[in-house]
Amino acid sequence: MDGFKNIKIKNFRCIDHLEIDDFSRVNVFLGQNSSGKSSILEAVFLLSGMSNPDLPLSLNKARTRNYRIAYLQDTRYQFYNLDLNNTPDFSADQFDGMSRHLQMKLSFTESDEMMVQSIDMPLIISEIERTPNTIEMLFDITSSSGTKSFRSSLFVNQSDVPSRQEPSKEYVEKNMAVLFSSDLLSSNLNNDLSELFKRKQKDSLLNILTKFDNRINAIEILNNDVYIGYSDVEELLPISMSGDGLRRFLNIVAGSANPQNTIVLIDEIDNGLHYSAYKKLWEAIFALAVGTNKQIFVTTHSKETIQKLNLMLTEHQEYQQEMRLYTIANTLKKGHQAYKYTYDGLSGACENDVELRGRVL
Repeated sequence: MDGFKNIKIKNFRCIDHLEIDDFSRVNVFLGQNSSGKSSILEAVFLLSGMSNPDLPLSLNKARTRNYRIAYLQDTRYQFYNLDLNNTPDFSADQFDGMSRHLQMKLSFTESDEMMVQSIDMPLIISEIERTPNTIEMLFDITSSSGTKSFRSSLFVNQSDVPSRQEPSKEYVEKNMAVLFSSDLLSSNLNNDLSELFKRKQKDSLLNILTKFDNRINAIEILNNDVYIGYSDVEELLPISMSGDGLRRFLNIVAGSANPQNTIVLIDEIDNGLHYSAYKKLWEAIFALAVGTNKQIFVTTHSKETIQKLNLMLTEHQEYQQEMRLYTIANTLKKGHQAYKYTYDGLSGACENDVELRGRVL
């Protein structure tokens, strides 16, 4: 399996320092609100595509729910305590024996377009003009042959719109990570479905969808929109007419099934789903993760979701060693901590009704 064995996060959003070890194929994060669960997914996302300086802006879009535009200045919220001197720092060991390290910086870069000024406008150098306009991704890959360092950057113009990207020409990323935010929208659904259809995987996808609703008998992309067929309806219906639950279920399943996605990140997996779909979704996620050899990271704060996960694993012993569950807590004495549970710990907690979703220490 490709992917990460562990991760270390420093100075990212609300997390000053956090280490999580012993990742498996499917990794589930629990925790109270604002404990840092979503930030962990975002850290994995950045580290997975560390050569891409556009990723911090993508996270801004996901956080603000504005998928059309993102502003560089909002990236300061990704720095611990909003202090740009607190450089976000991420590192991880991989299952292939290599390790990676990323630092993200905001800086000010002089450009030719800044020197162009109207004759009627007085030349004033102010602090506002010196606000950061460049994202720098400084990253390393370490293998048995040594460590190689790289740099990529993204520059925005005076309107805070990306105008120039300078990728690292010596590095090619092998990971393809997809992040499903907690809302019900996905800009990747059509791409995921198109890739599955091209690979003749439509029937396999339909088999999974019928477990969600046994009336479903067709799925198509028409006029750049997704349509669903039902046995008791004469014509195909747009996915938007089929309810939030099916849309969320399809987004997650299609993204997990797409062979191009090597790492799948799902924030608040239960959002928009009826509790009766939880077990079916867990079955689909584990089957796809194993079948397509990828790593999946999930957050939730739903007790029923965890109970259904335990029930599914009890029925499918072949998946029990493929799961790790972590309770994330911001403790008074030790800061952010991750408490790990294997299947045995999860099973015992569910059997004895032990609360796993949050600790206050």
